[in-house]
Amino acid sequence: MNIESVPDEEECYKLLREMRWPDGVRCVYCGSEHVVRTGRWRDTPNQRYHCRSCDKWFNDKTGTIFQDTRLPLRVWFFVAFMLQFKVSILEISKTVGINYKSAYHMVKRLRSTVYGKDIGDKLRGVVEMGEAYVKAGSKGMEVIERTEETWLENKGKRHLRHG
Repeated sequence: MNIESVPDEEECYKLLREMRWPDGVRCVYCGSEHVVRTGRWRDTPNQRYHCRSCDKWFNDKTGTIFQDTRLPLRVWFFVAFMLQFKVSILEISKTVGINYKSAYHMVKRLRSTVYGKDIGDKLRGVVEMGEAYVKAGSKGMEVIERTEETWLENKGKRHLRHG
């Protein structure tokens, strides 16, 4: 598996548009159909739009997990593909050629969208737990009076003793 197997950036943006707006582009802020294409974003395939209803600007990535990222969309698609095979974040970072921290945040965003909906559906209503350990505090423990002498003796030790 290498990143060369992923389509080029133009194809990735085309796929994103088809998945996001199958019935035509709508404003991400107000949902209006009165949207005008206004060019590309900094010589990339990222299309810019202007809504005539709410007078706001947006692009293909606005309101998605790809918003506010400088990594190419094909890298995101490749990482999403690799996650299907349960590849570690370290392996992803080495294969894609980015640092571990960036790979970690990408995987975190991708997993939050994929698994976030499933968890929200499962945790509705009454939730049962098998076992849980709840600490009751310092019940049964004797509190040491803090004088200067005991402080020097117990320096670095816990100030609670079992009684």
